Amino acid sequence: MTFAGLTTSELWTLFGAFGGAMVVLYILKLRRRRIEVPFSPLWARVLEEKQSSSLFRRLKRPFSLLVQLLIVALLVVALGDPKLAGMAGCSYEPPAPPPTRHTLLMIDASASMATLEGGKTRLAKAREAAHALVDEVKGNPHHEVMVVQLDARTRPLTLWTSDAKALHAAIDEVAPSGALDSPTDVAQGLALARSALQDREAGELVMVTDGAFPAISAADKDALHLKVIPVGEPTANIGIEAFNVRPYLDDSLTYAVFVAVHNASDQPHKATLFLYANEKGRGVDDFIDPARLLGSYSLDLPANGSVQRIIDDVKFPGSRLAARVAIATDDPTRDAFPRDDVALALVPERKKLAVALVTEGNLFLNATLFVRENVALTTLSPAEYKGPEGFDVVVVDGVDVPMTAPGNYFVIAPAPGGPFEVEGLVKEPQLARLDKKHPLARFVKLADLNILEAEKVKTARGDAVVAAAGGGVPLLFTRDDAETGARYVVMTFDVRKSLLPMSYAFPLLMVNVLGYFHPEAAGLLVPNRAGVELSLPMALEGDDVAVAGPADAPTVHARRLGGRVHLAADRIGVYELSTAKDDKRQAVAVNLMDPEESEVSPQDQGAEPWVAPPPVLLETDPWLSNVWRLLLLIALGVVALEWLTWHRRWTL
Repeated sequence: MTFAGLTTSELWTLFGAFGGAMVVLYILKLRRRRIEVPFSPLWARVLEEKQSSSLFRRLKRPFSLLVQLLIVALLVVALGDPKLAGMAGCSYEPPAPPPTRHTLLMIDASASMATLEGGKTRLAKAREAAHALVDEVKGNPHHEVMVVQLDARTRPLTLWTSDAKALHAAIDEVAPSGALDSPTDVAQGLALARSALQDREAGELVMVTDGAFPAISAADKDALHLKVIPVGEPTANIGIEAFNVRPYLDDSLTYAVFVAVHNASDQPHKATLFLYANEKGRGVDDFIDPARLLGSYSLDLPANGSVQRIIDDVKFPGSRLAARVAIATDDPTRDAFPRDDVALALVPERKKLAVALVTEGNLFLNATLFVRENVALTTLSPAEYKGPEGFDVVVVDGVDVPMTAPGNYFVIAPAPGGPFEVEGLVKEPQLARLDKKHPLARFVKLADLNILEAEKVKTARGDAVVAAAGGGVPLLFTRDDAETGARYVVMTFDVRKSLLPMSYAFPLLMVNVLGYFHPEAAGLLVPNRAGVELSLPMALEGDDVAVAGPADAPTVHARRLGGRVHLAADRIGVYELSTAKDDKRQAVAVNLMDPEESEVSPQDQGAEPWVAPPPVLLETDPWLSNVWRLLLLIALGVVALEWLTWHRRWTL
C-alpha cells in the first residue's frame, strides 16, 4: 500500500496526536452511568465506594477506548489517500494518461468574413465552428488550446488552457461588433503561430477562415501542421476598387471623380453608382442619405471584370465625398458583401480668392480672371487702389502703385519707380531657359510667344528665375521680401505685346500663379487602407493627439513622431485628429478597397481539413483508486455501531 496524500511519518504523527488526545479525554471524561435501584441500601453501597485513582482502574472499560482509537485510525489513514498495490484481488493500476496536444485556434475576422450567407455572417459561422472544436477536445484535460483573432493584426485572446469555459468566452470576444474592415495579414499570423507552437508537444495550427488571403507556402503548412475549417460558399459580389477625386486645373471649385468597380462573379451585372456629400460625415450612414445625393450613374459590369469611369463637373459643398455602388434593382442577384460597396474621399475645401486687378485696361487679364469660379474679381484703376488689404492676390498690370505692404503681387510689365529696378528694354526676346520643375511652369509650355519687347529687370539675391531669354534676361521670376512680408511673381513683358493670350498656356499660367500664392492639393488622393498602420503628415500643433471616428468604430489611438502622426483604424470612415494646443482639426478618410478581401468566394488554401481527435474516455473514479472513501464509510459504521450499543446498554 502506498499513500498519495500524507506521508507515513505524517500519518503516525497525526495518529499519535489525536489518539493521545482521545485517551486523555477518555480518562478525564469518565463518569458513571445513572442506574435506578429498587431500594436505598444498594444506593448507599454505591455512595460508599471510593473511586480509584489508578490508571488501571480508570481504564476498566478498554473496549470503548479501542473503538474510539479505531475511528481515529481510520480517519488518519483516509487523510493519507492510500493506494492498493500488490494485494491479490485488490490491486489498482491507474489508466495511462490521455495524450498531450496543443491546438492554436486562429479565427479570421477580416473584412470578407462579413459576407452574409443564409442570414448569418461568415464570422458568426466561424464562431460556431470554433465552439464546436472546443467541445470536441474538452474531454481531454491534457489538450490545451489558444484562441487568436486574425485580421490586419494578430490578437491572442487566451493563453494555453484546457478550460473550456474560458475558451468559449474568448471565442465570443472575437470581433464582437462584427468583422473588421481590414485585410488579413496572414504573414503576421503565421509568425505568431511559429512562436506559440515552438517546442509544444503535438502542436497544430487550426484556421477558421474563408481563405481570402495570399496562399500559404507548403513549408509553413508542414511546419505548423496547418489544418483548416472552411467557412463560406461561392457568392456574387461587386465592390469599389478605386476612388479618387481631383480638382480641375482651370477651375478649383469643380472636381473630376475617378472610380473603378469590380465584379467578382461569373455573371455580368447592371449597377448604379451613387455620389454623396456631407461636410460633417464620419461613418457610412452619415453619407448614405437621399438628401445628400449628388448624382447617380449607371454601370455595366462584365463578368469577373472591372469598369473604370471618370465623372466630370462634380460640384459639392464641403470637403467630404462618398461613393456607393449597388446592383440594379431589376437584377435578381444580390450583393452578399456590402463592406466594399462604399468608399470615402477627402478633398481640400476650395477657397474663393479675392483678387484685385489694378490696370488702366486689359481685356485679356480681365477675361481670364473673370471666368474663374474660384475668383472674386475686383477691377481697380491706379487711383482707386488703396493697398492689398482685403485681397488674397493683387494683379498689377504695368502701373506704378505702392507694392511694399505685406501681400501677394502678380506684377506684369513692372513700371519704373517701383520695387523693381528696370535697366531698359529687350527687343523680341526668345525663350532660352524654362525651369519645368517650378510650380509656375506646371503644365505650361511657353513656346512661340513672339514677344515684341520685354523689360530688362535686375534680379536680386534669392530671386527664382522660372523663364529667361538669351543672356539670362528674366521673363518670369519670383521674389520673397522677408523684410516687408511681400511676395511677388513678376512677368517682364506686356501680354498684349505677345501671343501668350492666344495660347492655352495663359489661363494655366494664371492658375499656377494663384496656386503659388495659395497652394492647394491638386493631385489624385492616395486612399488610406483600414487596419494597416498609417503614417500621415501632421498639420496640427501639440503631441497629445486625439482621434474621433465613426460612432460604431473602436477607439483609435494615435501617436506623433516628429512631423507625422501614426494610427491604425479598423473601420471605414472619416477620422478627425485634434490636439489641445490647436483649434483646428485634421481629417483622414479610411477605406477597405482590398482586391483579396473583395474576392469573397472561399479560396482553397490546399491545407488538410481539421478532424476531431479520438474521444478520450476518462475512468470515472473507481472506488479502489480512492480507498479513503472506504475508510470513511468504515469509520462511519463503527461510530453508528458504538452509538447503537451504548444506547441499547450493551456496553458499559
